[in-house]
Amino acid sequence: MSTSWGYGGTGGAVESMLRQAQEQQRRLAEFQQQRADLRVTGESPDGLVRVTVNGEMKVGDIDLNARAMRLDSYSLAESLQAAIDAAYAAFAERQQELMTEMLGGSDLVRRAQAGTLTPEDWFRQFGVDLTDPTRGLRR
Repeated sequence: MSTSWGYGGTGGAVESMLRQAQEQQRRLAEFQQQRADLRVTGESPDGLVRVTVNGEMKVGDIDLNARAMRLDSYSLAESLQAAIDAAYAAFAERQQELMTEMLGGSDLVRRAQAGTLTPEDWFRQFGVDLTDPTRGLRR
């Protein structure tokens, strides 16, 4: 005897939700891998210092032009800080691009960053209505 609450019903809403959740897990894992593999470079305005930031947001490579060694310590420190700032800005920009790709729209990214994106809104993007979890299970 079959019931209208079974998983094999004609609606298939549970299976659809599970597939969508698995797809989101896959996309999240892909985003996390892309972010971990991310390497961005920033350069000082004078072009004497280049800094690379990795996916852990750690400064990796620092490349000093030979002319940078002629700078006084204050100017060298300014160039180094400018290059680090540029690298972090490039990292934030690229991370934002990756999030936009994953979330499927800049409005969702802005709302996620602002902390105003609800789970209902997130799932609604994929056609899942969380306000009625039994929707589609009834015959």
